[in-house]
Amino acid sequence: MATVNYKCPNCGGPLKFNPDKQMFSCEYCMSDFEEQKIQQMYAGQEAQQSREEKKENDARYENSAQNDGDDVEDAVVYTCPSCGAEVVTTASTAATTCFYCQNPVVLGGRLSGEFKPDRVVPFELTKEKAFEKFTELCRKKWFLAKGFANKKQFEKINGVYFPYWYIDSQRQADMSATGEKVRTYRAGGKRYVETSTYRLFRSGDLIIKNVFERALKSEDREMLQCVHPFDLSKARNFSMSYLSGFQAEKRDLEKEDVNAEVENRIEQYAQQLLKDTMSDYTAVRVEKYSDKIDLESWNYTLLPVWVVTYKYKGRIYPFAINGQTGKTYGELPTSKGKLAVLFAAVTVAVFVLAVLGGMLLL
Repeated sequence: MATVNYKCPNCGGPLKFNPDKQMFSCEYCMSDFEEQKIQQMYAGQEAQQSREEKKENDARYENSAQNDGDDVEDAVVYTCPSCGAEVVTTASTAATTCFYCQNPVVLGGRLSGEFKPDRVVPFELTKEKAFEKFTELCRKKWFLAKGFANKKQFEKINGVYFPYWYIDSQRQADMSATGEKVRTYRAGGKRYVETSTYRLFRSGDLIIKNVFERALKSEDREMLQCVHPFDLSKARNFSMSYLSGFQAEKRDLEKEDVNAEVENRIEQYAQQLLKDTMSDYTAVRVEKYSDKIDLESWNYTLLPVWVVTYKYKGRIYPFAINGQTGKTYGELPTSKGKLAVLFAAVTVAVFVLAVLGGMLLL
């Protein structure tokens, strides 16, 4: 497996993308480098890696065809360019850290050709700031188990770029509906309800942007979806160098795999846009809707997420933190002791009120 190891031009130490500086930094000599310089330095190496990766993919597909029916995820071995150790990854991993020397390694060929992302949203939140966001969430939880949010446990956090599809659609839509207006009035001491029914027609050219859907098969779909939204105005043209120091996943869901769900969501948005023009009515019932796609574009985008998995009292608690905004999602464990104290306090309060109420009656 071909790899790219981004090294400092000054001292040879590993380079990582620094979210605070939005530059590439060396932790050894403290040097910082602009994105353009790093891309120029490694353009040839990245291109060579892409060619080697294509050959490996062709060989893999040929072997897969010969062993059709095997439902096993590919395991890929690469050699770390820093220490020479052999490390095994899954076929979807595009950037990782060597388990032995902890140096960042980019398997960029997995993001070349048809799998090359259109853009990437770089990390803006450092690991330390991600921890601050997490502890801020914990402080708001009164019944959180004691000792759950400790920094030592949080050192296991990983910054991961996850693949998503973003879709922009321009379409011509038509809708017919029934609208009702309800009026209530009084006359002669009586209350009357008058309902008027109208036939409604709407037609227009609609532009719907940034409908997103995951491009990776994942059991943690809800967790990853709930850290949205991301500010796409800060997205940049994809470069493998942004992955250095982080993990990254290659998409394994194609357009045809998610198209039905995306189309259903866009249709719902389109209908809602047309219904919003019918706000003068008490109730609206859609009878017929149709649309025709004029233009549609799909963007393959990598999004930054800090991911941490806690093991607490024998149970796994996964968390996700938006690597750009700090929005946090995850389930926190509840302290049974604190709940017991609250229950006891409420019971005592109810008992005291009952006794005081009895004394007043006497």
